[in-house]
Amino acid sequence: MNRETVLLKDWGDDLPFRSLSVPPHRGSTLLFDTVAAFNERHAGFYDGYSYGLYGHPASRALEKAMATLEGGARALLTPSGMAAITLVNMTVLSAGDEVLIPESAYGPAREAGQGLLRAMGMSVRHYAPDADVGRLFTDRTKLVWIEAPGSFGMEMQDIPAIVAAAQRAGVAVAVDGTWASPLGLRSLDHGVDYAVQALSKYVSGHSDVLMGSVAVPDEARYRALKDRSKALGYGVSPEDCVLTLRGLGTLAVRLERQAGTALAIADWLRSRPGVTRVLHPALPGDRGHALWSRDFTGAGAVFSVVLDRSLDANLPAFLENCEIFRIGASWGGLHSLFAPAEMKALRGTPDWAETGPLVRICIGLEAEADLRADLERGLARYTCAIARAG
Repeated sequence: MNRETVLLKDWGDDLPFRSLSVPPHRGSTLLFDTVAAFNERHAGFYDGYSYGLYGHPASRALEKAMATLEGGARALLTPSGMAAITLVNMTVLSAGDEVLIPESAYGPAREAGQGLLRAMGMSVRHYAPDADVGRLFTDRTKLVWIEAPGSFGMEMQDIPAIVAAAQRAGVAVAVDGTWASPLGLRSLDHGVDYAVQALSKYVSGHSDVLMGSVAVPDEARYRALKDRSKALGYGVSPEDCVLTLRGLGTLAVRLERQAGTALAIADWLRSRPGVTRVLHPALPGDRGHALWSRDFTGAGAVFSVVLDRSLDANLPAFLENCEIFRIGASWGGLHSLFAPAEMKALRGTPDWAETGPLVRICIGLEAEADLRADLERGLARYTCAIARAG
């Protein structure tokens, strides 16, 4: 079945009340008719219902949907994308183990490695996204993270090569594939062990839900994640699950429109005054385009631009006075956003030391012509010094 059709499947088909949408069932306390049923309630921990925190009809439906989309055996929901990353770390790693995290990864994930994981006795090493990761493994390495493409810098990684090296070394692989969603990247098809999504982004799609997911290829990994999630007190609300299921139904049409607009605008920006580089792996000529073409079936609508560093004092005039684009930290919703980044401070690596201001651009569902006009006016403000000099 085509995945666009799968998105609209009746995921609550095991409920006694049948409708086209899964209703939210609110409640922390579940009732049992007999003492025997109460004493055996823990049997429903992995698949059924035992307590409101551990699962309800809407969460079970969304987990089935995410497992199907990711091509996995099971999926587990978490309160956020960052919570999904933490859950994988806490499940796979123990004191004395080592985890490898790319320098290009989501900032809070790197910060958690430096803080939380090290405080728990784990070793954390950051690696360049294009490194030969197999050469970095030691006897202590138990997990390697991949983020494709990287946060802000949009660096691609060779997922099959890293997976092959990890499998030879007995190292687990986790991928944050939020940028392309499961429609554009099915990490598990490449042999990955943990496929992470921030459902707060494209899957829910309306900038009003915080949720994450982890999909896995087998029951054993799912049960280990579920056990750890219980210890961490993870749970998701029925309302948020219903909103995410609603967003899931329109994911394909939203992402196709947004990704198409993003690619067209990224290509157009290459020739605009004040823009020195456009970073978008689906753009021909991008440094990561070959990897994207080989491993992905679609793209996200997020990319970055590097601006002329001689005019960096004009950045606020550019970003703060746009009519359509807003400044915001997230992406994947209906509205177009800017997120400026101090890459030298963010990464602390030599490859970003001499670049100009970087701005991450998230394209929403606004008309392409209006977005171009808004950017054109913004770039005119950014390059006003050049205009005066001419």
